[in-house]
Amino acid sequence: MFDYYPIHELIENRQKQLGLGRNELGRRCGFKNLAKALRRIDGVCHGDLDSPGAKMVLDNLAVALEVDKVVVENAIAATAQVIADANRLAEAEREGAWRESFKPHAYLVGSQNRPSQITFYGMTGGPERWLKIPLDLSQPPVTYAVQAHEFVKKTPLVPFFGKTTGFIVNYTPDSAVRFDLDGNPVEHFDRAYIPGQVEVFIGKQKLPASGLFGI
Repeated sequence: MFDYYPIHELIENRQKQLGLGRNELGRRCGFKNLAKALRRIDGVCHGDLDSPGAKMVLDNLAVALEVDKVVVENAIAATAQVIADANRLAEAEREGAWRESFKPHAYLVGSQNRPSQITFYGMTGGPERWLKIPLDLSQPPVTYAVQAHEFVKKTPLVPFFGKTTGFIVNYTPDSAVRFDLDGNPVEHFDRAYIPGQVEVFIGKQKLPASGLFGI
């Protein structure tokens, strides 16, 4: 992610022009707790435009930096645009990597949309362990639904999702089919089906939930 935003440039340049230290900037932004002020200002400089602390900084920034309000508004808008552009680029890169690594696969479908015991479900392997149906990709694609159906016939219950109601085969990134319990196609999707993922955070660090128990 881009790490030097227009709002950061505005704050840094005006501080230099005014000979303004961070503590004084924090006071001008309405903070009594200067340690908290520094954290909030640093957050804004790194692209936080939405948290309550960031809004407090931004609401007072024009007065604090002795500039017209429109100058701050323009810097906020430019920063938001930089972030949006970076997010679009990152999403395009993720999409490209996903498409390049895609292999046909299938998933069980249960009677519940959300897993029971969601934390344990995620920590013990999530969809890759509990929902994914093994397919022999050396066989032609026309056999994938038959293979998945054979697995489904032996799986009356989907762990964490209740009674098995069918399955979905992802043939390509742009083609997936849902089948009922009898193996009949009932719905076509123009995008591969991706079950919801469980994310675990320790502090601000995101960890792969399935790896916490070494599974």
